[in-house]
Amino acid sequence: MTEPAPVAAPSDKPSWYRRLYLRVESLSSTPHALAAMMVVSVVDASVFPIPPFALLVPMVLAQPSKWVRYALLGTVASIIGGFIGYYLGVLVHQGALSALNINLDARIQRFGIDATVGELLGQNFWVLALLCSVLPTPFKIVAIGSGMVNVPLDRFFLAALIGRSARFFAVAGVMRFFGPTARKWLRV
Repeated sequence: MTEPAPVAAPSDKPSWYRRLYLRVESLSSTPHALAAMMVVSVVDASVFPIPPFALLVPMVLAQPSKWVRYALLGTVASIIGGFIGYYLGVLVHQGALSALNINLDARIQRFGIDATVGELLGQNFWVLALLCSVLPTPFKIVAIGSGMVNVPLDRFFLAALIGRSARFFAVAGVMRFFGPTARKWLRV
């Protein structure tokens, strides 16, 4: 009779993402928590995989009276990062267009539409940018994507301002008024 093959024991070591998340979250209890949250807010909008809410939530729970300040500064930093992400998207757009020979000036004249592909993407993508700025979508996707499809900068700014303000103030406000029990409701 043969013995069953040994089964590998599950690893107790958390994933790289979880370790990074916990490291970022641990910054919330340091004297530099506000600066760390602002830096994470800036780089979240372009490259960093951990959202600033990993810092915002424990900071508001630790000092509930400062929730408006934290939300406001996080929003400002996130919008600054959004501009960096937007311009990264513009660079990707320029490189992709030349490398792949994509023509966004192709005109569509059907179904009552008379515009170029680029115009259609730029005029309508900002609504998606607004929604994704509020919803739990990585903001870097919104920022870089907006730059890639040439969303007018003023529309991107308006969408980011409304969306990121709503998200930061909603998360901070929920933490302020409902406390630690609200952490179960929000997945940040």
